[in-house]
Amino acid sequence: MAKEKKYVKVQDEKAETNEVYGKDSHGKIIKIEQTGDPKKRARARRIWAIVCWVIAIAFETIGILRLADVINWFGDNMTAFLIVCIVLDLIFVVIGSLLWKKANHIDPASEKNKTKFWIWNNLWTILSVIAFLPIIILIFTDKDLDKKSKGLVGWIAIAALVIAGLASYDYNPVSMEWLERAEQEVLQVSPDGIIYWAEHSKKYHVDKDCPAFSRSETVYEGTVRDAYERGLTDPCRRCIPEYHEEEVENTEVKEEWEESLWNLLWWLLE
Repeated sequence: MAKEKKYVKVQDEKAETNEVYGKDSHGKIIKIEQTGDPKKRARARRIWAIVCWVIAIAFETIGILRLADVINWFGDNMTAFLIVCIVLDLIFVVIGSLLWKKANHIDPASEKNKTKFWIWNNLWTILSVIAFLPIIILIFTDKDLDKKSKGLVGWIAIAALVIAGLASYDYNPVSMEWLERAEQEVLQVSPDGIIYWAEHSKKYHVDKDCPAFSRSETVYEGTVRDAYERGLTDPCRRCIPEYHEEEVENTEVKEEWEESLWNLLWWLLE
């Protein structure tokens, strides 16, 4: 027997209250999360992201100073010391990048200023390079570091740079115009502007009975802004088919092209 779904309402992020409460299907009050002005909450996350980046740069600087023998911490065990610095550098870079991307989804930049929009969404990737590239160059050019240690520490630093870059890059950047356009699209289907998503959803829905929720015990409801903050920037194709009309056409063309390619390959093999 299927379990009864629990619907939890997420309050509008523009509400003045500092706490958000919702009701499940049994009428029980549930505390969801703290809320407030989107710009203020985004600003707080950006400040903490910058603090994390400063700490990351501090660990990189300490590693550089150890390479230059300005400091002699850990004595002769320079390799272990450098690895510790690189790992701590990576941790704070990743934390900072996650905070920055979260802030961009809470309060996205406008596409009207192309330069600012690009910098706003790629800033942390640039900062990640700054947090690792200098020490990588110094490791491989250091004359006092033996070949084995240079290879070990150097490749660990390169791996850290790659991980930081992948973690920092926003694969799904959003803009204020995109958010407003999505809100208008939802209003055409859902007059009250309410959408739905499950805990592990990758898309948002306008139909609370969408088949995508067949295995979900809890379904959240809120606004498009609420969904964007959680990284849900694409609507369900079943719920808003016209929203993805162009995407569907492109998919059909791609499938036809792939089918033609496979037919050609089979013909050549025969």
